[in-house]
Amino acid sequence: MSDQPWTEMATGELVKRALDDAEALEHLIARFARRVRSVVRFYGMSLHDAQDAEQTVWFSFWQHLPLIRTPEHAGAWLAAATHNACRKQLKLTRRLALEDPVQLDMFDTPAARDRPTPEEHLLATERRRRVYRAITELAEPDRTIAILDMDAPRASASYVADFTGLPLDRVPSARRRARRRLRRLLIDDSTGECP
Repeated sequence: MSDQPWTEMATGELVKRALDDAEALEHLIARFARRVRSVVRFYGMSLHDAQDAEQTVWFSFWQHLPLIRTPEHAGAWLAAATHNACRKQLKLTRRLALEDPVQLDMFDTPAARDRPTPEEHLLATERRRRVYRAITELAEPDRTIAILDMDAPRASASYVADFTGLPLDRVPSARRRARRRLRRLLIDDSTGECP
């Protein structure tokens, strides 16, 4: 066994060790926890739904760890699994959720005046839906790059490469391509709505 510190160990080696070593698994989860959380946060779920989605991702990761064909691309596997878990969680939430009229605080209080009006809330929600719809139409790795750009726009190329599984030298062109495709989808969507 190598005396190399966990933080300096390559992802592929850490995945292999995590199969038999609980400490390696903890370090592997710590390495990708922030990234998984950023994808979950993109979906705008409630705290409890977000926690459920994250737990689903980590449980699935643990179950599938021996089956991951390219351990060095564990970040890309986690990105895809996180997208899937979030979409499933949103579907479940939509089926079960009802609007709570008590949440629509209509009292004229300073706190209520600082909140957005129902119209502003509706417009902001529609903008988020348009962007979400456009991002879900992107193929991987563009989808993950777009989400990382929204959550951490100044993320380093190595951060994006590690999370998407792309070679480091391809990240800048992949980022430009993802932004261009997302912009095109949003423009097409807005022009399609006009009569």
